[in-house]
Amino acid sequence: MIDRAVRPEVRSMERPRHGGDVWDDLDVKDYSSNVNPFGPPPRLERYIVEAASELHCYPDDSCARLKGAIAARYGVDDSNVIVGAGSAELIRLFAEVFISPGDRVVMPSPTFSEYAFGCRLMGARLIDHVLPHEEDFALDVAELAARLDGAKAVYVCNPNNPTGRMVNRSDLLDLVAEAARKETLVFLDETLLELSSRSDELSLVPEVESHENLFIIRSFTKSFAMPGLRIGYGFGPRRLLNYLEAGRLTWNLGTIEQRVATRLMEEEQEHVARAATMIEGEKRRMHARAEKLMGRVPMPDSYFFFAPLDALDVSSAEFRRHMLRHGVLVRDCSSFGGVCSGYTRFCVKTPEKNDEFLDALSRAVADISEGRS
Repeated sequence: MIDRAVRPEVRSMERPRHGGDVWDDLDVKDYSSNVNPFGPPPRLERYIVEAASELHCYPDDSCARLKGAIAARYGVDDSNVIVGAGSAELIRLFAEVFISPGDRVVMPSPTFSEYAFGCRLMGARLIDHVLPHEEDFALDVAELAARLDGAKAVYVCNPNNPTGRMVNRSDLLDLVAEAARKETLVFLDETLLELSSRSDELSLVPEVESHENLFIIRSFTKSFAMPGLRIGYGFGPRRLLNYLEAGRLTWNLGTIEQRVATRLMEEEQEHVARAATMIEGEKRRMHARAEKLMGRVPMPDSYFFFAPLDALDVSSAEFRRHMLRHGVLVRDCSSFGGVCSGYTRFCVKTPEKNDEFLDALSRAVADISEGRS
């Protein structure tokens, strides 16, 4: 009976896989998830304790204070802001509100798996736009725009996950304009942009009110290194956000999340800025060492590496196992499909932690070489 009752889209669904799966072994050093290398702000625990005194009341369903803090930080109106239980809720909400069974949705491949998951759940027809691995997975925006005829939505992640490639602001604006002409919505994920020194240069957040088809998401998870507190936020024109607000879950952010996020947005921006500055230098140092050990490794536009494993002649899953033997977790990229099973992803951290990573990498590469001899 249950099999007949469930929607057909759900019957064949498999949950997306992600990095950061160290909750059951805290001795493992996690380089698989791309979060602020300084960790959470030192005052985070204090913010949580102070917010806990208000738990006897229902949370503000409108999240007015938090929206105001986000709007002030990014120079937009409160009405251009929506918040959610992590960016994952906003990814799902966008699909629930705008995607109907049979809608065509254009999706670069590889990219973050939650986009496709949410669209499939709503019965969408996914149109894969395969990124060329011969060109280090660079996104040609003109080619992507040419595929938008009849599409309800197109998704872009900037920088892209897992490849780390960025798209210029002018190219993104061209895509938004072309999508508008074809009545296509643009879902732009900037959750990984916050920790880049190019964030202000590349972000389209200042453009949201002037583009009726643009929706952008960001998150506290990466910039403040707190994936255990689920707080995300998005930007869009008022009319688009009105529909998302109508469809979202009531009380989707609790009192602690709202209060803590407001304090972080207002008081801890320097914590994010210091990390972005440090990452730039460490990225270059790690790149030079990684190439000596692994063969050609593309220099990332962002703060995480997407490295081919051809020279080591191992799969992504095998490389993950070798690194785990030395106490380090990297991302098994086989879940992204296609050629990604021959790539690994790891992030940039502080100089001391990067030295630990490079030492583990050296020993893992030695193990792999010995296993072939």
